[in-house]
Amino acid sequence: MHPVLEGIIKHKRVAPAYLLIGPPSSLKKQEAQLFVERLGCSKFDQLVVRPDGSSIKIEQIRQLQQFIGYGPSQSNYLGVLIEGADQLTSEAAAAFLKTLEEPPPNVFFLLLVEREDRLPPTIISRCQKIIFGEKYHEIQFSSEVEELYREFEAWLGKPFSIPRALEWASKLGKEREEVAELLYPLAYLVKERLGKFKITKLLLEAVKNLKKNASVKLTLEVAFLKMGEVWSTSQS
Repeated sequence: MHPVLEGIIKHKRVAPAYLLIGPPSSLKKQEAQLFVERLGCSKFDQLVVRPDGSSIKIEQIRQLQQFIGYGPSQSNYLGVLIEGADQLTSEAAAAFLKTLEEPPPNVFFLLLVEREDRLPPTIISRCQKIIFGEKYHEIQFSSEVEELYREFEAWLGKPFSIPRALEWASKLGKEREEVAELLYPLAYLVKERLGKFKITKLLLEAVKNLKKNASVKLTLEVAFLKMGEVWSTSQS
């Protein structure tokens, strides 16, 4: 299973919506179904939505909204798998966005797409992205994320200083959603390539705080100051 999905199952930290991106050969559909099952969703607490013909129509979204209205009936979670989510009609997308803005408790969505640019940005921004390669275990990151990781690794290799930590915090930007989308894959790379679990935890805590509308500037400054201290202590 994709390591990100595996981590979610292990820690039981389920977000309201995930966007699974990858070609048909990436097995993302099979992984999504397995993810729902491993979270313990009974057959009564699972729903699969597929395109009706060439699109997913607003009537299907209305049925979805009725199904999830009362949350899970027999399980801790209710899982909704939307195949071909990039084929939502404009009306269906608008209706589904309202559900994403105020999701019922203990309900999560898995949106499967081949290309994210076919989805409205308003829907993308409310999902955590999980990228699948040609093989299910192959994870592809953008050049921006890879460059960020290389710079971050180089920063960790230098002696810790407060000014340098604050400089790093300021370089990630000010837009909440943009910063969160950079920190999440960075946390994964730090864990997988450096094996630094304490730093990974601090990065994920920063993402969590950003999702709670904490100050972007303060969240990043606190996170990078703590990371610098953790790293310098481990090297001494």
